[in-house]
Amino acid sequence: MITADALHCHTRMAAAITQRGGDYLLALKGNRRHWLRRANLQLADATPSIAERTETSHGRNEWRQAEIVAAAEPLMPGHRAFIRITSRRDQAKPLMRLFMASTLLSPQQALDLTRAHWQIENGLHWMLDVHLDEDLSRARKDNAPANTALLNRLARNILQAADAPNVPISHRIKKCAWNDDYLINAITHMR
Repeated sequence: MITADALHCHTRMAAAITQRGGDYLLALKGNRRHWLRRANLQLADATPSIAERTETSHGRNEWRQAEIVAAAEPLMPGHRAFIRITSRRDQAKPLMRLFMASTLLSPQQALDLTRAHWQIENGLHWMLDVHLDEDLSRARKDNAPANTALLNRLARNILQAADAPNVPISHRIKKCAWNDDYLINAITHMR
């Protein structure tokens, strides 16, 4: 199952995934306004399968609900369902996200898969953006963006394995800068 942001919600991506035997769960946003309108109409007209979940973590209460309807007509290769995830943290205004799926998931599966997608965003991309300043990179020409992305991921892997899990990454970065023995130990264990 491939999950991706709205940037990847197009027919070429759907065809590539389904031709290789995979399934997809692609975010649907305003960049596909006709598909978005159809999804909203179909979710309003049909009786969706619904599941709810309430979780408490990091001092926040989060309520999430998944609604799923089978697609009356596929909009791209393999398309079988529309999914609406509504979430609310504490007393904030509810947030709705729409997805297109190549398989008719249960509402519980939809909740699990959409949550897993954000774990990648929070666990990998957030760390690269905040600690390694990847968003501020000025590498724009030729192979420079791919090379710096590879180096950032190598640095991330080294930092992840460098110390005990309870030591923050920011502290590990400072230890590497301040202590040559710590830096050499962190680099030499990577093979």
